[in-house]
Amino acid sequence: MLNKILKNPLLIQSLWSIIARFIGVGLNFAVAILIAQKLPESEAGIFLLLITYVTGFSLFSRIGLDQLLMKEVASAHENNSQFRGHFLQNSYKFVILLSLVFIIFWVVLSPLIRDYSFDGEIKLNYLLFAGIGILFYNFVILNSTFLKAIQKTVIAVLSQNALPAISLIIILGLFWNSFELDQRYVYLYTFSLMLAGCFAIYLTWSHLPKKNDTYTKPTELGFTCLFKKSLPLAPVAIFSFLMIFADTIMVSFFLPNSDVAYYNIAGRISFVILFFLGALEATIYPRLLNIFKHKPDQLHSFFWQSTALVISIVLSVTVMMYLLSDWILLAFGENYVAGSQASLGILLMAQLLRAASLTFSFMFIIREKVRYLNIVLVLALVVNLISNVIFIKMYGIEGAAIATLLSNAVLLFSVLILFMTNKLLTLPAQQRTQQEIGG
Repeated sequence: MLNKILKNPLLIQSLWSIIARFIGVGLNFAVAILIAQKLPESEAGIFLLLITYVTGFSLFSRIGLDQLLMKEVASAHENNSQFRGHFLQNSYKFVILLSLVFIIFWVVLSPLIRDYSFDGEIKLNYLLFAGIGILFYNFVILNSTFLKAIQKTVIAVLSQNALPAISLIIILGLFWNSFELDQRYVYLYTFSLMLAGCFAIYLTWSHLPKKNDTYTKPTELGFTCLFKKSLPLAPVAIFSFLMIFADTIMVSFFLPNSDVAYYNIAGRISFVILFFLGALEATIYPRLLNIFKHKPDQLHSFFWQSTALVISIVLSVTVMMYLLSDWILLAFGENYVAGSQASLGILLMAQLLRAASLTFSFMFIIREKVRYLNIVLVLALVVNLISNVIFIKMYGIEGAAIATLLSNAVLLFSVLILFMTNKLLTLPAQQRTQQEIGG
């Protein structure tokens, strides 16, 4: 049995993916520790909140394109590299145009964001310049998604998590003596995203079709077609992001920047669970897509193996993080131990609940029942926002953590109920017929 387990391709690939993700986690923690120790709490809050805003605007500007890229490329036959490469090329064009549109939105909204979220403490010209990072962060995500879809899992995980952190560490190292002066870290963060985006394109260049390849380019991959196909997938990604970061943004509205720093650090530590979850997603989702389309007879067993793997790993990580939470917070500074400890414990439980819904959520997308998933996410987000308004005023940053816990509980139980009532593991009639014929 041990030999069988050690030769299980899902387990082995998941292990390598987790190792790659762990490297990314370590580098991101190094960046966060550097920010927390080098800057005062209020400036650290500004820096970390800026990262959240750039990430959020980037995600909104993709309007589900990365989800569509994963779905189409992972579902394509492994020998159809020409289609895969052409799809990525068209995705580049699509995301460049949409990113430019959202950069304009960023410029228009920057005065309001500065006054209401950053308490007027960030320079407007710096905030405007940071909008450039939207485009280059999209390049990082797009190329990482493509590599996941073609099952280059380890390099995909490293490029999404480790690459931005490495780029930022390099840039900050070059300007170590001055990056904290006069909020120059805003410029340096933006330059690091530009570096990461360019290198991400380089990583996938060898997987694009060569000039001497001859094939008929599909006509259905134009801007309008991609927009229509990706838009229904956008709410899943957008609401998922808001579920994770809405509390951080709302803390910035109700509380000072120093509390934003305390809560952001607690959130980042709890996101270690999501980092491991992302590693498992990079391994499981492409294979689940491919099995559903080409080997439906293996769907049931693969799904439950994947679910058991996710829950066991995430539960182990959650327990370990909780036991080591005081030591981890101490690395950021003694103030963070007192300021972030209570909210961190609540957030760890919240992320565990969220992680448990991962494989079930995949099936809504695969079975093209995304509207149900969107409804659940909207419901959970509404619970999150209302709870934040109530509990932040009552309990401060601990109230924001309670709001996240409640909304993730609503998300998990709603997904499970809809998964069972819609019988998403039951094969469609056509696939059952094909399976019987093949048998």
